[in-house]
Parts: sequence; C-alpha cells; structure tokens
Amino acid sequence: MLLRNSLWNLSGSAVPMVVALATVPLLIHALGVEGFGIVTLVGSVIGYFGVLDVNLSAGAIKYLSEHHAAGDCKRFAETFWFGIMFYGLLGLIGALGIFFGAHALIEHFFEVTPGMRDATVDAFRIGALGFALSQAQNYLLVVPQALQRYDRSAQSEAFFGVLVNLASVAAAMAGTGITGVIAARVAVSATNLLYLVWLIRGFRLGLAPCWPRKEVRALLMSFSAYAYLSKIASTLHQHADKLIVGAIAGPVALTFYTVPVTLAGRILGLTYRLSSVIYPRASALAGAGRINELRPVYLDVMRYVTFINIAALGAIVLAGDEFLRRWVGEAFVQNGYPVLVLMTIALLVDSLTNIPSLVNDALGHPRITGRFALANGLFGIATVYLGTLSGGIVGAASGHLLASVTLGMSFLLFVHGRTVPVTFGEALRSGFGRSLAIGALVIGVLVPLKWLMPAGVVTTVAIVCAAMLALTMAGLYFIVGVEERAAMLAFARRLRS
Repeated sequence: MLLRNSLWNLSGSAVPMVVALATVPLLIHALGVEGFGIVTLVGSVIGYFGVLDVNLSAGAIKYLSEHHAAGDCKRFAETFWFGIMFYGLLGLIGALGIFFGAHALIEHFFEVTPGMRDATVDAFRIGALGFALSQAQNYLLVVPQALQRYDRSAQSEAFFGVLVNLASVAAAMAGTGITGVIAARVAVSATNLLYLVWLIRGFRLGLAPCWPRKEVRALLMSFSAYAYLSKIASTLHQHADKLIVGAIAGPVALTFYTVPVTLAGRILGLTYRLSSVIYPRASALAGAGRINELRPVYLDVMRYVTFINIAALGAIVLAGDEFLRRWVGEAFVQNGYPVLVLMTIALLVDSLTNIPSLVNDALGHPRITGRFALANGLFGIATVYLGTLSGGIVGAASGHLLASVTLGMSFLLFVHGRTVPVTFGEALRSGFGRSLAIGALVIGVLVPLKWLMPAGVVTTVAIVCAAMLALTMAGLYFIVGVEERAAMLAFARRLRS
C-alpha cells in the first residue's frame, strides 16, 4: 500500500509540473518579463498570507488517521468539522487583508512600472478570493490522504493542476493580461473545491455537521500550535526569497530568479510526494502501538528517496543549462543556470529532513520539527537578504544553500536516536548516507565530461543517458535491498517471457 500511495501521490504533482514547466515560456511571451514577474509576486504575497494558518491540516491528518483506524466515527467527524470552521474563518480574514491592503503593497513595497500599477492592484484583489478558496480546498484534500486514499487526492490534484496551467495560458494568450490570468486561476480553484466536496460525500463517512468537544479542539490545537512553526518556516522558505529579490532587484530580476528556482523546486518536490505518504502510515502505526514496524520502513524510504533526489540533482547539473536555453532562451542560461545549480543542491539538503520531520511529527513531537524549521526560515531570510544585496540572484541562492546546510544537518543530528527511533549512525549507514555516497561518486565522474565535450543537445542527451544508466546500475547493486532486487528481476523475467 505504501508504494502504491507513493506513486499515486507522485503522479498528483508530476503531471501538473510537466504542464506548468511547458507553459512558462508561453506565459512569459504573452505577459512579458515584468508581467510574469508580477504574477509570480501576486502568488508569493497570497502564499505569504498562509502564515495565518496554524497548520491545523497537519494535526488533522494525524488524528483523522488515528480515529479512522480506531473506528471512532464521532471523533473523526468532530475533527473534520473543526477544521472546516477554522479554515473558513482563516480564508475570510486573509482575503479581506489582501483585498484592502493591495494598494498599499504596490505603493510602499514593490517597484512596478506606472502602466502596470492599476492592473497589479486588481490582480491582488481578485487573488484575495483565491486565497479564501485555496484554504478550504487544501484542507479538504487531507481527508482522502488521512484515509490513505492517495489515488483519489492525486487524481484531483493532477486534473485541476493541469487545468489551472492551461487556463492561465488561455487567459494570457487571449490578451486579458495579469488580471485575466489570476481570475482564471481563481475560477479553477472554485471548481476544484466543489469537486472535493462531492468526493468526500462519496466516502460515506457519516460527517453530519457537529460542534467539536473541548477535548477534541484542545488536542488538535495543541499539536498544531507546534506544527504552526513548521508552517511559518515553510511559508518563509517558499515565498520570502521571492519577496526579497522582488523588493531589492525588481520584477525583471525576479523572473530570472523564479524560473530556475521553479524548475528545481518542481523536480525535487516530486520526491517529497513519494515520502509524504509515510506520515499517515506512521500515525496509524503509532495509534495501534506498532512502532517496531516503522524502523525498516523508515530506512528503506529514506534510502530510496535520497537516491532519487541525487539522481535528479545529477540530471539538473548535467542538462540544466541546455534545458534553460531551449526552454526560455539564452538570457536565462547566463543569469539562471548558477541559481539553478545552487538551489538544487540546497533543496537536496532540505529533502534529507523531510522523512525525519514527518516521522517525528507522526510520533507526537511537532515542537522539535517546528523549532528547527522556524530557525531555518529566519536564518534563511537573513542569508538570502544579505546574499541579494551583495550578489543579486546568485547571492540569494547562495544564502538559501547556506541556511539549508547549517540548519538541516543540525536537525538530522538532533532527532535521530531521540524522537526518531533510528540512530544517526544507522541512518547514515543504511539510509541517506549510502545513497549520497554512491550517487555523488557516479555524478562526480560524469560532470567533468560535460565541460570536455562540445556543447549541444546531442551531447547533453548522451551524458544524461549515461548518468541515468550508471545510477540505475549502482542503485540496483548498492541501494535496492536483496528481496526487492529479486522481486524486480522476477518481474523483468515475466515481462520478457
């Protein structure tokens, strides 16, 4: 079930990612460099209002999973309705703040050319409705995930993720400008919300409206209070760097920064989808008192996901410049390729903390994850700000990397053997350490060939194929376990016969 859920969860993000990457050049062409930067800025500001969310969804997944596993329908319903009421109120407050603060944002914080100011204000105000809808939409997605029905949540995310990108391009190509693009995204979000309501009704969970008891509210809020720190850090991590670059360097530089950062984040974000399914699984095992079953699952998932991440890093380093050249133009190679490499390494380091964080939270220790995540977010803001001042967008990416290495490694050393039932030495030998060593060795041998051979599409494809083949062989012999390798060979023999 864990593998199936991982693959479904991956597909829910992978399909929209491919479409999103394909539509970026079309959006830049239709909106212009500044227009695309403004759309990114609107999304970042709206995302930044997510700091109002105390991360109740994290606690909801944990307790919905536990109550469903225990057959406690009453507590399940109370937990669900408390989340609905909370996110409804949150969406209203955030939407009002964005709507009435739109003009002040343009006047005092961001440099926009005079001809784009009115349209930018309108885009923010339309986006305010999108914020309210997205809060309810994101919460409703936790229900199928808590039930470990990632097939249904992934289908929703994939379909509407593709639709929102296509609708954005259609609006831009129709000449509606940045306001039309934001309005199209809001319309898709509203449709997605209606679909999720219909989907949850189909599970027949007996979710009659009810007022949650004090003990249910207290339990959920107590967990979420610490998880809120992780939410703040995540919001800072995803949006603060863009706000800093936009405020210091302007929308044009923000576009040159956002494109490679989006590429790196989309690719490495896929593997988080593979690993995130361990959260409801660990919560259910904890609720059933079967923690001993978690250790081998933890080590296997961490080893495999880390190896996939470092394979993605190798592909980006080897092919990133040529991909940017063909994707969005030569100007993005000179300005964006160094950012792409630095951000990919930073995201690789960040990915090492994903599975420990999920298991740590599932076992009831969100305060530790939250404190480290908040420290990482705050330290990251400082390093990105100083990096942007001194080195522009490359400096911003370097600051991001410094924060990731410093706080990420500190977190891994702290939680292993304390709140995560695996020592750091075990994780290094049988988990992420082995994957990092093997992957780095393979990529380290191939990277010099990139600079020794003539540039071009054929050379890039050949080197990437060689890297993927070498990594696949190394993974089969050094990363995949004996039983899994035997099962894969048996499956291959069946296919051949």
